Amino acid sequence: MVNKFKTDNDTRYALIHQDIHYTRYFTTPTPFNNWLWYLVAERDSGYYIGFRSVFDKKNQIDFKFFPRNASLLQPFYRQRDLQQLIRFSQGFYTADSTKDGVVFNDLRFGQMQGWQNPESHFVFHYYLQQPGANQLVVQRGRFSNWDRASIIAFIKRIRGN
Repeated sequence: MVNKFKTDNDTRYALIHQDIHYTRYFTTPTPFNNWLWYLVAERDSGYYIGFRSVFDKKNQIDFKFFPRNASLLQPFYRQRDLQQLIRFSQGFYTADSTKDGVVFNDLRFGQMQGWQNPESHFVFHYYLQQPGANQLVVQRGRFSNWDRASIIAFIKRIRGN
């Protein structure tokens, strides 16, 4: 609880001091620990996403902005799957256009090694044009590309900036 409280305070401080206006935010720990936290701050057009270690010395958080891209979802609004996904994600989602079609990302589950690569994919992603390709959606890719080097990078990031 102490780490959650500290992370929430640090997140609010960083958002205010970096002049990032937001409507709501959440913080959640990264896998296997409660020292490195995943942060998501929502604004009208998208989300600022960052990571914060309880051992970070700098007050600044490096946020990356992800546009919501809601217009990509327009052709699918009548589909029950999309309505359920929006409800399930509690509104924390983005859409991307990929070679596999339009992808719905639920931001609450984090990114695949996002602390190492801010451009990495989101763990929970759903292919709207290929519903049959969505088995084990929540766990798809959660630990892909984890190897010795990524574990070392993860531990270094936990230790703080």
